[in-house]
Amino acid sequence: MEAYLEYLKEHNPEMAKYFELMQPMMGKNEVEEGKEIPRIDLEVEERIKKLKKINHKLFAMIENLKLQLEFELNQNDDLAKAIGACTECFGEDNECSACFGTGKPGNGIPDFILFNKYIQPAIQKYNKHYFNKN
Repeated sequence: MEAYLEYLKEHNPEMAKYFELMQPMMGKNEVEEGKEIPRIDLEVEERIKKLKKINHKLFAMIENLKLQLEFELNQNDDLAKAIGACTECFGEDNECSACFGTGKPGNGIPDFILFNKYIQPAIQKYNKHYFNKN
C-alpha cells in the first residue's frame, strides 16, 4: 500500500499534500489491522444463534396471538351486537364503564345482519330438534 502511495505522490505532486495529511490516519488502521480480534468461544456463538432463533419464534408467536386476540375480540363484539348486549361485559359487570351492568342480552336492539348470521341458525336448529320430536 505504501509503495502505491509513493508512486501516486511522485506522479501527482498536487495530491502529495493530501496523502501526507492522510498518512497519520492510515497508520492507525494498520495498527488496528495488526490487533487480533478476540474470538468468542464457538460454544457461546452457537448458543447465541439458538437463542436468537428461539427469540424470533417467540416474537412470531406473540404476533400470531395478537392477531388471534383481535379476531376473537371482534367476533365477541359481533355476537354481543347480534343479541343486543353490551360489547364490554354482556351486562355481567355492575362497574362496566359502558353499561353499568344493564347491558344484558336483549337490553339493546340486536343488529339485524349479525342476528341472522349468528343467532337465527341456532334458533332454527333448536326448533327443528325440539319441536319435531313430538
